[in-house]
Amino acid sequence: MDIKSLQYFHYIAKYRNITNAAKQLYVSQSTLSRHIMALENELGVKLFERNNKQIDLTEAGKAFYKDSSSFINHMETVIKNVQSADKGHSGILRITMPSQLYYILSKPLSLISGRYPDIRLVIESYLFDEIPNAIQHDLYNVGLTYDFAAQTQEGIDSIPIATEDFSLVIPARFLVDNHHMSLADMTEIVKKLPLTLPAHVEPPFMKKLLSVFQEHAGARIIKTCYVNTTESVIMNTSLGLCYSIVPTSWSNSHYANKDVTFLHLPELQAQCDIVMLYKKANLTSLTDNFITIVKNFLT
Repeated sequence: MDIKSLQYFHYIAKYRNITNAAKQLYVSQSTLSRHIMALENELGVKLFERNNKQIDLTEAGKAFYKDSSSFINHMETVIKNVQSADKGHSGILRITMPSQLYYILSKPLSLISGRYPDIRLVIESYLFDEIPNAIQHDLYNVGLTYDFAAQTQEGIDSIPIATEDFSLVIPARFLVDNHHMSLADMTEIVKKLPLTLPAHVEPPFMKKLLSVFQEHAGARIIKTCYVNTTESVIMNTSLGLCYSIVPTSWSNSHYANKDVTFLHLPELQAQCDIVMLYKKANLTSLTDNFITIVKNFLT
Protein backbone atom coordinates (compact mmCIF):
# COMPACT_ATOMS: atom_id res chain seq x y z
CA MET A 1 0.00 0.00 0.00
CA ASP A 2 1.62 3.24 -1.13
CA ILE A 3 0.65 6.84 -0.51
CA LYS A 4 -0.05 7.47 -4.19
CA SER A 5 -2.78 4.79 -4.23
CA LEU A 6 -4.28 6.29 -1.08
CA GLN A 7 -4.29 9.76 -2.65
CA TYR A 8 -5.96 8.39 -5.80
CA PHE A 9 -8.58 6.70 -3.63
CA HIS A 10 -9.33 9.98 -1.84
CA TYR A 11 -9.73 11.93 -5.07
CA ILE A 12 -12.17 9.36 -6.48
CA ALA A 13 -14.09 9.33 -3.20
CA LYS A 14 -14.24 13.13 -3.29
CA TYR A 15 -15.46 13.51 -6.91
CA ARG A 16 -17.35 10.18 -7.11
CA ASN A 17 -16.27 10.09 -10.72
CA ILE A 18 -13.10 8.60 -12.21
CA THR A 19 -13.09 11.00 -15.18
CA ASN A 20 -13.19 14.10 -12.95
CA ALA A 21 -10.64 12.64 -10.54
CA ALA A 22 -8.29 11.82 -13.42
CA LYS A 23 -8.49 15.40 -14.70
CA GLN A 24 -7.62 16.80 -11.27
CA LEU A 25 -4.69 14.42 -10.88
CA TYR A 26 -3.45 14.75 -14.47
CA VAL A 27 -3.38 10.97 -14.94
CA SER A 28 -5.30 8.61 -17.16
CA GLN A 29 -8.53 6.89 -16.08
CA SER A 30 -6.90 3.51 -16.63
CA THR A 31 -4.10 4.47 -14.21
CA LEU A 32 -6.65 5.36 -11.54
CA SER A 33 -8.63 2.19 -12.11
CA ARG A 34 -5.48 0.06 -11.90
CA HIS A 35 -4.41 1.60 -8.57
CA ILE A 36 -7.87 1.22 -7.04
CA MET A 37 -8.12 -2.43 -8.12
CA ALA A 38 -4.67 -3.11 -6.60
CA LEU A 39 -5.75 -1.39 -3.37
CA GLU A 40 -8.97 -3.42 -3.15
CA ASN A 41 -7.06 -6.64 -3.78
CA GLU A 42 -4.56 -5.76 -1.05
CA LEU A 43 -7.29 -4.94 1.48
CA GLY A 44 -9.52 -7.82 0.37
CA VAL A 45 -12.61 -5.60 0.30
CA LYS A 46 -14.61 -3.67 -2.27
CA LEU A 47 -14.24 0.08 -1.78
CA PHE A 48 -16.57 1.43 -4.49
CA GLU A 49 -19.92 0.53 -6.00
CA ARG A 50 -19.64 1.35 -9.69
CA ASN A 51 -22.31 2.28 -12.22
CA ASN A 52 -22.21 4.07 -15.54
CA LYS A 53 -22.17 7.63 -14.23
CA GLN A 54 -21.61 7.56 -10.47
CA ILE A 55 -19.24 5.83 -8.07
CA ASP A 56 -20.32 5.42 -4.48
CA LEU A 57 -18.35 4.31 -1.47
CA THR A 58 -19.21 0.95 0.06
CA GLU A 59 -19.46 0.71 3.84
CA ALA A 60 -15.90 -0.59 3.85
CA GLY A 61 -14.92 2.31 1.59
CA LYS A 62 -16.50 4.84 3.96
CA ALA A 63 -14.60 3.37 6.92
CA PHE A 64 -11.37 3.33 4.94
CA TYR A 65 -11.89 6.93 3.78
CA LYS A 66 -12.34 8.11 7.37
CA ASP A 67 -9.37 6.25 8.84
CA SER A 68 -6.93 6.77 5.97
CA SER A 69 -7.18 10.58 5.97
CA SER A 70 -4.99 10.99 9.04
CA PHE A 71 -2.56 8.39 7.68
CA ILE A 72 -2.16 10.30 4.41
CA ASN A 73 -1.58 13.56 6.27
CA HIS A 74 0.99 11.87 8.48
CA MET A 75 2.81 10.28 5.55
CA GLU A 76 2.86 13.56 3.62
CA THR A 77 4.44 15.21 6.68
CA VAL A 78 6.96 12.39 7.01
CA ILE A 79 7.91 12.65 3.32
CA LYS A 80 8.20 16.43 3.56
CA ASN A 81 10.42 16.15 6.66
CA VAL A 82 12.63 13.50 5.07
CA GLN A 83 13.09 15.55 1.90
CA SER A 84 13.71 18.69 3.95
CA ALA A 85 16.36 16.91 6.02
CA ASP A 86 18.00 15.56 2.87
CA LYS A 87 18.28 19.12 1.53
CA GLY A 88 19.64 20.41 4.85
CA HIS A 89 16.51 22.43 5.64
CA SER A 90 15.72 20.71 8.95
CA GLY A 91 17.39 18.79 11.75
CA ILE A 92 19.66 19.65 14.68
CA LEU A 93 22.76 21.79 14.14
CA ARG A 94 25.23 21.79 17.03
CA ILE A 95 27.63 24.73 17.18
CA THR A 96 30.33 25.53 19.73
CA MET A 97 32.62 28.51 20.30
CA PRO A 98 34.25 30.51 23.10
CA SER A 99 31.48 32.57 24.66
CA GLN A 100 33.05 35.90 23.70
CA LEU A 101 32.84 35.06 19.97
CA TYR A 102 29.06 34.69 19.83
CA TYR A 103 28.65 38.05 18.08
CA ILE A 104 30.32 36.73 14.91
CA LEU A 105 27.49 34.31 14.16
CA SER A 106 24.65 36.51 15.38
CA LYS A 107 23.46 37.64 11.93
CA PRO A 108 24.11 34.35 10.05
CA LEU A 109 22.19 32.41 12.72
CA SER A 110 19.32 34.89 12.54
CA LEU A 111 19.29 34.43 8.77
CA ILE A 112 19.25 30.64 8.88
CA SER A 113 16.53 30.63 11.58
CA GLY A 114 14.29 32.82 9.44
CA ARG A 115 14.95 30.89 6.25
CA TYR A 116 14.71 27.38 7.75
CA PRO A 117 12.42 27.41 10.82
CA ASP A 118 12.56 23.60 11.09
CA ILE A 119 16.26 23.69 11.97
CA ARG A 120 16.95 23.39 15.69
CA LEU A 121 20.09 25.28 16.71
CA VAL A 122 22.08 24.13 19.74
CA ILE A 123 24.78 26.67 20.69
CA GLU A 124 27.23 25.86 23.50
CA SER A 125 30.43 27.45 24.77
CA TYR A 126 33.73 25.60 24.94
CA LEU A 127 37.35 26.42 25.75
CA PHE A 128 38.94 27.57 22.51
CA ASP A 129 41.80 25.06 22.59
CA GLU A 130 39.47 22.10 23.19
CA ILE A 131 37.11 22.90 20.30
CA PRO A 132 39.14 21.01 17.64
CA ASN A 133 38.90 17.83 19.73
CA ALA A 134 35.16 18.38 20.22
CA ILE A 135 34.74 18.56 16.44
CA GLN A 136 37.06 15.57 15.94
CA HIS A 137 34.89 13.45 18.28
CA ASP A 138 31.62 14.58 16.65
CA LEU A 139 30.30 16.42 19.70
CA TYR A 140 29.45 19.35 17.42
CA ASN A 141 28.91 19.93 13.72
CA VAL A 142 30.71 23.29 13.61
CA GLY A 143 33.09 25.10 15.92
CA LEU A 144 34.66 28.57 16.07
CA THR A 145 38.13 29.03 17.52
CA TYR A 146 41.47 30.76 16.95
CA ASP A 147 43.68 29.61 14.11
CA PHE A 148 46.69 28.83 16.30
CA ALA A 149 44.60 26.34 18.30
CA ALA A 150 43.54 24.37 15.23
CA GLN A 151 46.79 23.77 13.37
CA THR A 152 47.54 20.26 14.63
CA GLN A 153 44.22 18.56 13.94
CA GLU A 154 43.91 16.06 11.10
CA GLY A 155 40.64 15.46 9.25
CA ILE A 156 39.23 18.86 10.15
CA ASP A 157 38.68 21.60 7.60
CA SER A 158 39.23 25.22 8.61
CA ILE A 159 37.72 28.37 7.08
CA PRO A 160 38.88 31.85 8.19
CA ILE A 161 35.79 33.98 8.84
CA ALA A 162 37.05 36.92 10.93
CA THR A 163 40.10 38.40 12.62
CA GLU A 164 40.78 39.01 16.29
CA ASP A 165 43.02 41.61 17.88
CA PHE A 166 44.72 41.10 21.22
CA SER A 167 44.87 43.75 23.92
CA LEU A 168 46.68 44.35 27.15
CA VAL A 169 44.52 44.00 30.23
CA ILE A 170 45.90 45.74 33.32
CA PRO A 171 44.65 46.61 36.79
CA ALA A 172 42.73 49.88 36.45
CA ARG A 173 44.78 51.58 39.18
CA PHE A 174 47.78 51.77 36.85
CA LEU A 175 45.92 53.99 34.39
CA VAL A 176 45.77 57.52 35.78
CA ASP A 177 43.35 60.19 34.46
CA ASN A 178 42.59 58.15 31.34
CA HIS A 179 46.18 58.70 30.25
CA HIS A 180 46.99 56.96 27.01
CA MET A 181 49.41 54.17 27.78
CA SER A 182 52.04 52.92 25.35
CA LEU A 183 54.41 50.01 25.62
CA ALA A 184 57.02 52.42 26.99
CA ASP A 185 54.61 53.26 29.83
CA MET A 186 54.40 49.57 30.78
CA THR A 187 57.74 49.63 32.62
CA GLU A 188 56.28 50.00 36.10
CA ILE A 189 53.66 47.30 35.54
CA VAL A 190 56.16 44.83 34.07
CA LYS A 191 58.53 45.34 36.99
CA LYS A 192 55.87 45.07 39.68
CA LEU A 193 53.51 42.39 38.38
CA PRO A 194 53.81 39.04 36.64
CA LEU A 195 52.39 38.41 33.20
CA THR A 196 49.63 35.86 33.68
CA LEU A 197 48.37 33.80 30.74
CA PRO A 198 45.84 31.00 30.30
CA ALA A 199 47.51 27.59 30.19
CA HIS A 200 46.52 26.92 26.59
CA VAL A 201 48.13 27.03 23.20
CA GLU A 202 49.91 30.37 22.90
CA PRO A 203 49.53 32.56 19.80
CA PRO A 204 52.66 32.73 17.64
CA PHE A 205 53.28 36.39 18.41
CA MET A 206 53.62 35.80 22.19
CA LYS A 207 57.39 35.23 22.21
CA LYS A 208 57.92 38.42 20.25
CA LEU A 209 55.76 40.36 22.71
CA LEU A 210 57.71 39.01 25.67
CA SER A 211 60.88 40.23 23.99
CA VAL A 212 59.32 43.67 23.51
CA PHE A 213 58.32 43.80 27.20
CA GLN A 214 61.85 42.89 28.20
CA GLU A 215 63.26 45.65 26.04
CA HIS A 216 60.94 48.38 27.35
CA ALA A 217 61.18 47.32 31.00
CA GLY A 218 64.92 46.70 30.90
CA ALA A 219 64.30 43.28 32.46
CA ARG A 220 66.32 40.15 31.80
CA ILE A 221 63.23 37.97 32.03
CA ILE A 222 59.51 38.51 32.19
CA LYS A 223 58.00 36.73 35.14
CA THR A 224 55.18 34.64 33.70
CA CYS A 225 52.46 32.68 35.47
CA TYR A 226 49.75 30.41 34.08
CA VAL A 227 46.17 29.85 35.18
CA ASN A 228 43.49 27.53 33.80
CA THR A 229 41.30 29.91 31.75
CA THR A 230 41.14 33.43 30.33
CA GLU A 231 38.34 34.12 32.82
CA SER A 232 40.81 33.35 35.61
CA VAL A 233 43.28 35.76 34.00
CA ILE A 234 40.67 38.54 34.13
CA MET A 235 39.87 37.69 37.75
CA ASN A 236 43.53 37.85 38.79
CA THR A 237 44.00 41.13 36.93
CA SER A 238 40.87 42.56 38.60
CA LEU A 239 42.47 41.75 41.95
CA GLY A 240 45.59 43.67 40.94
CA LEU A 241 47.77 40.57 40.92
CA CYS A 242 48.94 40.61 37.30
CA TYR A 243 48.64 41.98 33.79
CA SER A 244 47.94 39.95 30.67
CA ILE A 245 47.34 39.80 26.93
CA VAL A 246 43.88 38.61 25.95
CA PRO A 247 41.63 38.66 22.88
CA THR A 248 40.08 42.11 22.55
CA SER A 249 36.60 40.55 22.34
CA TRP A 250 36.85 39.82 26.07
CA SER A 251 36.45 43.54 26.69
CA ASN A 252 32.84 43.26 25.45
CA SER A 253 31.87 40.91 28.26
CA HIS A 254 33.86 42.81 30.92
CA TYR A 255 33.02 46.40 29.96
CA ALA A 256 31.36 46.94 33.35
CA ASN A 257 34.39 45.72 35.28
CA LYS A 258 35.87 48.91 36.77
CA ASP A 259 38.89 47.07 38.20
CA VAL A 260 40.51 46.32 34.83
CA THR A 261 41.39 48.32 31.75
CA PHE A 262 41.75 46.92 28.24
CA LEU A 263 44.36 48.67 26.14
CA HIS A 264 44.50 48.17 22.41
CA LEU A 265 48.07 49.09 21.61
CA PRO A 266 48.97 49.37 17.92
CA GLU A 267 52.57 48.56 18.84
CA LEU A 268 51.54 45.06 19.85
CA GLN A 269 50.81 44.02 16.24
CA ALA A 270 49.00 41.08 17.77
CA GLN A 271 46.31 39.53 15.61
CA CYS A 272 45.03 36.12 14.57
CA ASP A 273 42.28 34.58 12.45
CA ILE A 274 39.04 33.25 13.85
CA VAL A 275 38.29 30.05 11.98
CA MET A 276 35.24 27.87 11.49
CA LEU A 277 36.00 24.16 11.92
CA TYR A 278 34.07 21.16 10.67
CA LYS A 279 34.76 17.51 10.01
CA LYS A 280 34.54 16.97 6.27
CA ALA A 281 34.13 13.19 6.58
CA ASN A 282 30.82 13.67 8.45
CA LEU A 283 29.56 16.67 6.48
CA THR A 284 25.75 16.62 6.25
CA SER A 285 23.54 18.70 3.97
CA LEU A 286 22.45 20.71 7.00
CA THR A 287 26.03 21.50 8.04
CA ASP A 288 27.01 22.22 4.43
CA ASN A 289 24.12 24.69 4.06
CA PHE A 290 25.13 26.46 7.26
CA ILE A 291 28.78 26.68 6.22
CA THR A 292 27.74 28.13 2.85
CA ILE A 293 25.57 30.78 4.52
CA VAL A 294 28.36 31.78 6.91
CA LYS A 295 30.95 31.91 4.11
CA ASN A 296 28.70 34.05 1.92
CA PHE A 297 27.88 36.35 4.81
CA LEU A 298 31.27 36.77 6.45
CA THR A 299 33.98 36.07 3.89
